[in-house]
Formats: sequence, C-alpha cells, structure tokens
Amino acid sequence: MTRPLTPKECVEQSIGRLILDFRRWLVPETKLLSRWRTQMTAYAVAEGRLVNDFNAMVDSYRKKQKELPMLIVAVQHIAAPPDLSQVIGTPFEVKTIIKTDPLKRRVTLRTEPRTYHVQFVFLANDPDSANSFTSQFCSYVRLMEKRRFPVNYYLSPDVREEWAITMFDNSLYPDSASLDETNLVAGLVEFDLSGLVPRVITGLPPLYEDEFTYENGGGPGEGPGGGAGSIKQFDVVVEADLFKARSGDVFTRINADPETQERTEQQLSE
Repeated sequence: MTRPLTPKECVEQSIGRLILDFRRWLVPETKLLSRWRTQMTAYAVAEGRLVNDFNAMVDSYRKKQKELPMLIVAVQHIAAPPDLSQVIGTPFEVKTIIKTDPLKRRVTLRTEPRTYHVQFVFLANDPDSANSFTSQFCSYVRLMEKRRFPVNYYLSPDVREEWAITMFDNSLYPDSASLDETNLVAGLVEFDLSGLVPRVITGLPPLYEDEFTYENGGGPGEGPGGGAGSIKQFDVVVEADLFKARSGDVFTRINADPETQERTEQQLSE
C-alpha cells in the first residue's frame, strides 16, 4: 500500500504539477533555460526549514546531485491561519459523502484553513537565465487560472479528494538570492498559498494503522452508515452499588444487561 502523504506533501505534489505546466509554457531565452525545459529533472524539493537559508538549500541539493540549471522549491507551513477575508474554515463537524469514495460512506468532516510560504530558487551560472526564469514565472501567474489549482489530499489510505489552494498575492516580483558561491546566480520568487485542509473525523478507515479506531471506521455511537454502533467494544459496568443518601444499612444496587441494555434496581440491606 502506498504511504499516505501529509497535507504539506500533497501541496508539494501539486506545486510540482504547477512547475511542469509552467515549464511547458515557458519560452527559453537562453541555452541554459532550454536545457532546463527539456532535462529529465525539473525541480528539487528542499526542507521547509531551509526557507530563506539559500546557501543551505544549495548545499543540500549538491549533496545529492550537481546538475545545473535547477529549480529548488522550499515549502513552509505558516503557523498563523490565513486572513478570514481569504479563507474561512469549517471548525464544526459536517455530515457528508465523499464523491471519490467508491463505497459512498457517510462521513463526519471538518476543515482547517492553512497557509504555506513557497520559495522558488532557480540556480544557474549566468544571470540572464535566472532573471528570465523569474520574470516569466511572474508573468505566468498573472493568468488567473494559474493562481488557483487543486491539491489532492488523503482522507483515508484509499480515498483522496481534491480541494483548491489559491495564490492570493496580487503582484509577484522577480528577485535574486545572495549566495556565497560566486560562480552561481540564484533567481528568487516567493509567494503564499492558502486553502482548506479537509479532515475526516469518522466514517473512513484512519490514515495510519496505529491510530485508535472504532468499529467500521465510525466514531462513538456510530457504526456502518452512521447507524448505532456496538457497545461491545467498550468495557461495561454491569453492577454497581449506590450509597448516596442511604438510610441506615439500606443501599441501592443497579444491574445492567450488556446485551439488552436493560437496567434493574434493587434495595438491599447489609
């Protein structure tokens, strides 16, 4: 079974598709850009913690390969949620059916607004190629249809669904990053992506096997199809003595039948 991707990894996957689409759209102005447009590897992903540490990005990339030109992508989850004027989440639980679920199970879903900061660092050994890359990418995302694209999130190991993520920056400007290596030039473009991350609470198998689950993927009091679940999965108190406000040696004993869920009371004396 394929390992489920985290929400951040799903976003990185969608950014990769955006890069491949841009690579087809790009018109090479230099021989180096023409090589990047046709080479097998279009980009490399750096760890999110390396955002703004451009020299560390280059070191991390060169430990694996040395091919130039190369686009290095760093994606960092921003802790603060996006502005309410951009994305509004659904913190309460909603009953729904996932369209991509072949079994059409009834699930409980909520969403969380989230923002990612993205950096594109284009490494080249001539400034014309780096500047052309950043300039053309900024022109590319001025197309409104390129500023919003789907992210295919994992809701369960075998169920994925697409939710849109949006680039809200009104203007992107080409920039450059300073590097210690004098023989390298780094073109820089950075932007934020905001969208909703879906979370299935009940109704589907969990993303990870070691996660505590209820029978049939349901939640407390839920079974298949959202109906009543079995109480057998919990330990049940079948007998209890109540001494509250007892008079003398008399007390109340309550018995519960775990099968029929019937309860009986008896007045007993010690």
